[in-house]
Amino acid sequence: MAFGTVGDAGSEWEKVATVISRSLAFLCLQSTAVKEGTLLQKAEFLSGLGLSCGDAALMLGTSDASLKELARQAKRPKGAGRGKQKKTTGK
Repeated sequence: MAFGTVGDAGSEWEKVATVISRSLAFLCLQSTAVKEGTLLQKAEFLSGLGLSCGDAALMLGTSDASLKELARQAKRPKGAGRGKQKKTTGK
């Protein structure tokens, strides 16, 4: 690689390191049982490897907001109400 100045060399090497780290994270994902998991499980695995939520979303072909919404829904209990109170009948 040819570098223009010494100041540019650091940023160029940072770009190279970023590409290599993302590639390794993707290969790690493909070599584990998580590759058969849900989108949220894959995103959590990639986040555990140090990728940001946005980078994980790009690798998985979705958006950052979508992953955050999946995580929010996963935290909520299955039988949780939707903010409505049950009507009571007076007998």
